[in-house]
Amino acid sequence: MSRIITAEQARTALLEFGYKPVRICPVNEGSNHFVFDVMLEGNRPAILKFAKIRKTEAGLSDASRDTLFGGILSLEREAWLFRMIKEKSGVPTPEVYGIHDSSHGRFILLERMTGISQKECMVRSGFSKKRFLDSMEYLGRDFAQIQNITFPSFGNIMKDDIIDPPGMDNFSDRFLEVVDMRLEKCMQKGVFSEDEIVQITEFFHRKLDELRPIYGADQTPPVLVFTDMHAENFFTDKQGRPTGYFDLESAQAAPAALEFYGFRFFLFNYYDAECFMEAESAFFKGYAENGGKYTPSSPADEKSIDFLAGCRLLELSESYWGVKDGIRDTWGQRMKELLSDYMDTGQIDYLAVGDIWRQRDGQPKTPLGTGYF
Repeated sequence: MSRIITAEQARTALLEFGYKPVRICPVNEGSNHFVFDVMLEGNRPAILKFAKIRKTEAGLSDASRDTLFGGILSLEREAWLFRMIKEKSGVPTPEVYGIHDSSHGRFILLERMTGISQKECMVRSGFSKKRFLDSMEYLGRDFAQIQNITFPSFGNIMKDDIIDPPGMDNFSDRFLEVVDMRLEKCMQKGVFSEDEIVQITEFFHRKLDELRPIYGADQTPPVLVFTDMHAENFFTDKQGRPTGYFDLESAQAAPAALEFYGFRFFLFNYYDAECFMEAESAFFKGYAENGGKYTPSSPADEKSIDFLAGCRLLELSESYWGVKDGIRDTWGQRMKELLSDYMDTGQIDYLAVGDIWRQRDGQPKTPLGTGYF
């Protein structure tokens, strides 16, 4: 669904199925959904979501496909993931109130979880270092539980424990499909020249071959990976303790490294280099104390994490290419340059990635506050 869903249309859709919205406001988040913050009668907060396709993906994929991994998206899949994750890991996910086919499209209505976004928690703390590091430690504790959920093979986690595509027992085979999908989109959008495409394709294929010995399911178990953990994709309380995980529609059965790169890429780099190291240490402290099994411990682990971050740079080069909104106008080019640096050096500049997010989010480079509201 590529057309816009307005707040009035969303209200009408809810009324069709007996819900009584008192207030409804659009939320400008979510690449795969139109999202609305709803207050139902009886002072019951909820989140309403309709499927959509990003403007930058128009003509490249349809609204039923995950833009990160190519998996089929469905509201039933999302609802099943919420229930499964809560039951098996104990971490908080939203209750599903209903899935309906309305005159304005298919929608899911969810519990609005308590708390505030981790990003807002940092703002309210006065950009406290202590609050940030506490939050990372709490996060590590939760992900130790999350990664105790394992699967027989690598792929998209679908409803009823189905893994798609089936039979992928080496992650190199699984991610070859993902990398090639991303390269195809880059070619369609003209992100790279023909020569660059040849070089980048050879680079990523070679890296996947190099990682093949450690990417077998017997060596690197397929675990539950949320895949897109940034500071607006989970809620916390005032102390930074997570109270809700709700952007799980792209969940993967994958090496733990697919989650760990994301923490470096989107969270640990919130402040400066010193705080990056402390944030990672705090995360893995909580992770180890709660029984986490996959703490990176070898050069091969580090190469795997950086490779998957490089794959995300490839995806974001395409995703942001051509975006003109006054903030992200240069992001596609900057991601492309960071990808080139990675190919030249074998290292990901996570702090430079953090500087790009800082342009949007506005936090200081160095933490400021005492850590108390």
